[in-house]
Amino acid sequence: MFFNIIIAVISILLENLFNIYLSSFRIMTPLFTLLSLIFIFPYFKNSKKEFLIFSFFLGLIYDLLFTNFYILNSILFLIISFFIFYILKTHNYNYFIIIYTSLFVIFFYNVLLFLIFNFFNYINYTIFDLSYILRNFLIGNLSYVTILYFILKRNYFKHIIKR
Repeated sequence: MFFNIIIAVISILLENLFNIYLSSFRIMTPLFTLLSLIFIFPYFKNSKKEFLIFSFFLGLIYDLLFTNFYILNSILFLIISFFIFYILKTHNYNYFIIIYTSLFVIFFYNVLLFLIFNFFNYINYTIFDLSYILRNFLIGNLSYVTILYFILKRNYFKHIIKR
């Protein structure tokens, strides 16, 4: 559990730093906290309930720190965690599955936000805006996932996945 909290805290801090220092470049929009659930999964591999509860509270922390839509991201994190759990539970935990799952998470999260915002007429997005947002999300987030995977692969995953 200690490693999961460390991964979540590092992801939140990095996301905050990227939002502060790189937001003016519009090259990359981080989703590090949400993507950290992919790396937190191996600890909860045999406990779906605990993984979903952890992801809900991580989403709540994300809401409190980054957005003013309280509970929205908690629910989205919970829904996406449900899919992460089943994707990673049914497939071997390797680099290609991590990238596939990351692409799915980035796409699914943004499409859900797009649908929710347009349904409630909060922000009027177009499909062109959505494609622009997705393009900005992919570059940095896939780099983050790749770096984190290879850092954690040596020490963290060896012990957890064998259980």
